[in-house]
Amino acid sequence: MADEKWIAGLAGTMPASEGAKRALTLRLGVVRDRLPDAVFHADEDSEHIHQLRVGTRRAGAALRLFAACLPERLYKKTRKTLRTLRRSAGAARDWDVFLEMLQARLVKATAKQRRGLDFLLGFAHGQRVLAQDHLRQAYSAEAEKLGQRIQQVSQALDETDHADQSLSELAVPMLTQLLHELESAAHADLQKYEAVHQVRILGKQLRYAMEVFETCFAAEFRQRYYPAVVEMQDILGLANDSYAASQRLNALRTRLMRTQPKQWPHYQDGMEVLLRFHERRLPQQRRKFEQWWQAWLKSGAEAAFAKLIGGT
Repeated sequence: MADEKWIAGLAGTMPASEGAKRALTLRLGVVRDRLPDAVFHADEDSEHIHQLRVGTRRAGAALRLFAACLPERLYKKTRKTLRTLRRSAGAARDWDVFLEMLQARLVKATAKQRRGLDFLLGFAHGQRVLAQDHLRQAYSAEAEKLGQRIQQVSQALDETDHADQSLSELAVPMLTQLLHELESAAHADLQKYEAVHQVRILGKQLRYAMEVFETCFAAEFRQRYYPAVVEMQDILGLANDSYAASQRLNALRTRLMRTQPKQWPHYQDGMEVLLRFHERRLPQQRRKFEQWWQAWLKSGAEAAFAKLIGGT
């Protein structure tokens, strides 16, 4: 299945509309091809869900990058279809991550902690089943539309005048803007999770744009700067996982204490040890990002990267 991060056949000198057709055909095709396994075989391998979510993210990023090459109405319809599938796959994947974390914690849990963790395991399995039902509903509503959108996008790009800007001419301002937005977000008050989340979103957008435009630049773009952006995203991804888990656990704890006060002590140790872990890890990951960012600036990497892509 051709869902590699890099897109074969792209070149900085080709017309942007031609690059758009190659990129969007691949990215949208991955979503189409990954969808059936994610819907019907997720119980056999949770990787199907993970790859579908990644595929929808990459497809959505490519769609944003080449929006100007498409009729506005088609762009919006395709974006809506991808958003529906991405959100459904994302909800399922979030519960898969939570379940994987619980399984790892159970291995080293004490007897008292296990009662709460077993409760969470059952609860999470129930939520995961609901998430899969929602994904099936999204599949029923959007799968046929997705196939139509792929055909319509291809046809629209065939009809686009190829005497337009080159792929490199499109890449430079887009990457420069993303880099500036990331820099601005990184200087916000990162004690607020919303600020950390915004950095994560922009880092993700930069990464997926780099995957599309890498052939437009020198080798160090892919060999040096892309791995650095991936490292940043990994740091912030763990922060996001812990934030989501903390929110989920706090809400469930409050509900149990209110509705099942006599049962709560049986679950308390297991739930709170997990909650404390995530409450510790979130600020740890925030500090790791701050260290990463300072190292990125101190090394001159940001300035060199901006110069490489033609930014000022």
